[in-house]
Amino acid sequence: MTKKLLAVSFLSLILVACGGNSGNSGTLELSKRDKELANGNPNVAAEILVQKAILQESKNQKLTEEEQYNLDLAKQEVEVNFYLQKKFDKDFSTVSNVSDEEAKKYYDEHKAEIGNTPFETIKEAIINEIIYQKQTEIVHKYYDDLAEKYKINDILNKEYPEEAASADNAKTEEKK
Repeated sequence: MTKKLLAVSFLSLILVACGGNSGNSGTLELSKRDKELANGNPNVAAEILVQKAILQESKNQKLTEEEQYNLDLAKQEVEVNFYLQKKFDKDFSTVSNVSDEEAKKYYDEHKAEIGNTPFETIKEAIINEIIYQKQTEIVHKYYDDLAEKYKINDILNKEYPEEAASADNAKTEEKK
């Protein structure tokens, strides 16, 4: 065993052993899934055990209402990001292919902005821009669909009537 492995293993053993101080002696163990994740690597297993020990210690801490709210918010953010990553990975895979013709059309339509840079020189950047635009459209459509499904604008108008009135007035002025 290497020194690092011994040190990490020793640290995890100490943390597991010290867990008894909080009245939860011997409650840490590697689940079947943890063992699969470790894939026979004791360093990874030690990291998993240390994380479990820290989580066990954190459960014994009394949190203020604000601290609990912030923790809950952080958990929600992780969950939302996980879900969106999973959702958009699938949706974005459909827009990752941009044809040369599509890139050339974009180049021709934006020639004034691009200037005299040859197409081949910036072709890759154009493809990336087209992909970004398509991905942005997917995200905006998803958010718009959510806003409609959950009546988000109605809720905002009810909760913040002054701002809603100001926004309506601004839209009316734009149309004039």
